[in-house]
Amino acid sequence: MAGPANNVIHAHTARSDSSSPQPLTGVFEALANQHRTVLELLRTAGSMQTADKRLERWAEARRRLLAHERAEAEVVYSKLAELPEAGAILEQHVFQAEELESAVDELDATDAASTLWIERLRDVMAMLADHVRDEELEFFPRAQRWLGQVMARELEEPLQSAERDVLHDLD
Repeated sequence: MAGPANNVIHAHTARSDSSSPQPLTGVFEALANQHRTVLELLRTAGSMQTADKRLERWAEARRRLLAHERAEAEVVYSKLAELPEAGAILEQHVFQAEELESAVDELDATDAASTLWIERLRDVMAMLADHVRDEELEFFPRAQRWLGQVMARELEEPLQSAERDVLHDLD
């Protein structure tokens, strides 16, 4: 995870306003719930004793992770692209999403019966945990303030629709 963009990813800046953070709502709450689901699916895949079971669980975790990331980019981050103040968040998200997809590809190319597979799964989980932390503590609260509660709710259905489309394409 080297590179100049990585230094920016984890450099949390002070809030630009003095209001207390609002709970995530609408599309942002839905995305946060998906984070928990995917992380649990990954943990389950890692706990399986046989390669066949690992691959079975990994397949579902992989589908959910990729559907989440792609639908999120299509619906939420494309909306944020309309806002000049969102540039840094957009750049960070693209970097993290590309990094995650690369790690997924590496895991796919690894023998599930090997210890390397478990190590690579742990790498995916750690990357995802970092990404989730950045989104839920920094990206989503800002995006929710910028877009407003109404838009956060309005984007929930398009997100679900985009995710269904991606899941269908992944089958």
